Amino acid sequence: MKKLIVFLVILLVTTGIAFSRGDMESDSNSGSDNGNATITFIGSQNWLNKGTTIDTDLSKKFTEETGIKVDMQIIPDDQYSNVLKTKMVSGETPDIFMVGAGTSALKYFPDKYFADLSGESWVERYQPYAKMGTSYQNKVIGLMTWSVDGWGILYNTEMFEKYNLTPPSNYEEFKIVCETFLADDIVPVHMLGKEAWYWGIWFSQFGPLGNGTNPGLYDKLNTNEARFADVEVFKTALKQFKECYDNGYFGKDSLSNAWDSGYEAMGTGKSPMILMYQSYQNEVVSKYPESEADKWKMFPIPFAGNNYYSHSAGGIMRVAYKDSENLENVKKFFDFLARPENLKLYYTERSDIQANPSFTDVVARPTEAGRSMNEFTNGKSGVEMEYGVLYWDNTLFGKYIQELMLDMKTPEQILEEIDQNRVKIFNAIAE
Repeated sequence: MKKLIVFLVILLVTTGIAFSRGDMESDSNSGSDNGNATITFIGSQNWLNKGTTIDTDLSKKFTEETGIKVDMQIIPDDQYSNVLKTKMVSGETPDIFMVGAGTSALKYFPDKYFADLSGESWVERYQPYAKMGTSYQNKVIGLMTWSVDGWGILYNTEMFEKYNLTPPSNYEEFKIVCETFLADDIVPVHMLGKEAWYWGIWFSQFGPLGNGTNPGLYDKLNTNEARFADVEVFKTALKQFKECYDNGYFGKDSLSNAWDSGYEAMGTGKSPMILMYQSYQNEVVSKYPESEADKWKMFPIPFAGNNYYSHSAGGIMRVAYKDSENLENVKKFFDFLARPENLKLYYTERSDIQANPSFTDVVARPTEAGRSMNEFTNGKSGVEMEYGVLYWDNTLFGKYIQELMLDMKTPEQILEEIDQNRVKIFNAIAE
């Protein structure tokens, strides 16, 4: 009951878009007889298939082999967290659900919901980072077929060369680059502003900088001993972020641009820069081969003197619900997905996450963006806030930043609201 109350509090403080329960009903969610068994499986839209049909195809292949059906439900990105939390609170926890690795998984209460997968045979083939990112209290709690990746400003090298520009190392140089493109009616940075979580991703990248300028910041934030509002580099980063918006560096329609618009904007040369993960250039070149996107490079967001490469703790993992009547069937499905031949199929289709794959028997394919990012940062790196700070919420905090751009909030107010939301969660859990 205490955990139930905690979840209800979290739902209230993290806000969410209501969803229709009818849209999410599954045909069946239990049964040990393979002929009748159906595994319920939910994930966010940018975690499953991602421009391919690979997750759907592997699920069908598993059903053909075992007779166990997989009811895979793909949820819009900005609704996923709240859909999952609501299902948990209502007693309809799916057999499999997806969460971020590292600390981002803790907001879903691993003790109560996550099955222990430590004894599964595929764990022995994990890369060290994958085992670390999927572990909690010395137990492996997730199957991850992802990659360590990080975000930065991906830029079109050919367009930079055309205007005799070099990657900026500070904010003033960044403004010069943006003004140069603006003078020729080119939107300098394509902003996927319709996606609230994307604004949160921008801010998440300043975690390593904050941790570097305030040693031990992550530890203090995770024990409720520090506040975002007291970190000066966070204030500076948000102020400069807002200035870029006001200066038109993101274009007039930035708040209307959905995720898929980035491929065209970058692939056709409409914009020379975009905030992305290092493997994104592979996605662009697959859609626009003549763009030569595989040659593009990347530099860190230069706000507030940032010179860190901020990266994930390994990305996204599949979790098995510990009290599922289908747990043994879920483990069979995980075994199936982790087979070398199926991993090969998966990573071949999902080239966007093959830069540093989770399994030792999958060949890595580093990108030019990743290599150049390490050069620009001289190897300085750290885990971004999404994966390193407890109770981080890209969608909620991204909505605050959207309000900043619309002059509805100040940087100080944003940081104070982030603090207030996190304190409520800490207090609820402590009760």
